[in-house]
Amino acid sequence: MRRQFLSMMITAIALSLLSLGGCGSKSVNVSSTRSPEQATTTPAVSDKQTQVSSAPTKAQVQPILEQRAEQRGPQAQHAGPANRAEEVLRQAREALGGEARLKEIQNFTASGSFRRVNNEQEQLGEKRMDLLLPDKFKISDTLSLMAGIELTIVSALNGNQAWADSRTSAGNAQVMMMSPGGNEQQDSEEQVKRLRAQLTRYMLALFLMPPSNTSIEYGGEAEAADGRADILNFKDANGKLVRLFIDKTTHRPLMMSYRDIAPLMRTKKSLGTVSSADLNKMAREAQAKAPVREESDMLMRFSDYKSEKGILLPHLITITINDKPHEEWSLKSFKVNSPDLTDKKFEKSE
Repeated sequence: MRRQFLSMMITAIALSLLSLGGCGSKSVNVSSTRSPEQATTTPAVSDKQTQVSSAPTKAQVQPILEQRAEQRGPQAQHAGPANRAEEVLRQAREALGGEARLKEIQNFTASGSFRRVNNEQEQLGEKRMDLLLPDKFKISDTLSLMAGIELTIVSALNGNQAWADSRTSAGNAQVMMMSPGGNEQQDSEEQVKRLRAQLTRYMLALFLMPPSNTSIEYGGEAEAADGRADILNFKDANGKLVRLFIDKTTHRPLMMSYRDIAPLMRTKKSLGTVSSADLNKMAREAQAKAPVREESDMLMRFSDYKSEKGILLPHLITITINDKPHEEWSLKSFKVNSPDLTDKKFEKSE
């Protein structure tokens, strides 16, 4: 009886916590608002609130860009946005360790603890990111629930295929991952696109390495009381825009803005053993009832830079969704060009 009660409690907790669609977050206390030009560490998350820095709004940045364009004059404008973008990118690569060292990267692993806010609920856990160039990428989140129960959620891109998996130490808790909508084939294609976009964002932010089909333009300057940043606009083959802010003094990436749909996950309690087919059926039924979700404005900010294997890397990454705190990831461990990170690591185990 006690075991059944504990199982029901675990499921209830999981149901309230695992709503990873950060777009639906309600009010969260934010004790400070700071610009993307700051290179200082974001404050730690307290037990009752999350503090995440935010970027200036489009309305704040645009007048600055227009003013800077007028002040640069004919000679500066003659240099062209393409040349200016390449120069900013070159300086940034030098600041991170040099172009030659960055080009040597074949695979990369980063891991550390994270804190996430959803619907005024705080989630704690461990995050690991693996990438193997040119087209393999995996994110593993392990959430701590209660009574030592852990839930691990994996999303992976393996070339032209994408897959997701989950496992938990609570035998009667199942996890359903729901995509924004459409049939199974469309969902799979969308999953591939989203994971490729995520891989591109991390390659840009950490190593300033855009895919070959990506265009780059100089987007002007953003300014706050404590400094300025150059803006680089990247577009992929699908026209998706990523805006990267580079500190004009240190030449390090400060922040990235983009639009995306946050994943939505739910737990489902089962009274007995549930087959994979039954679980997929439950997921489809839940998907049919789920509201259509739209893209949100997302900001990913980088701070607390330290050298790892000769490469300057951020040790704190924060994410906001629609100007609301969503996640802080404190990176503790890094591996570069590990012989253990092979193609097999990106295949889904049966």
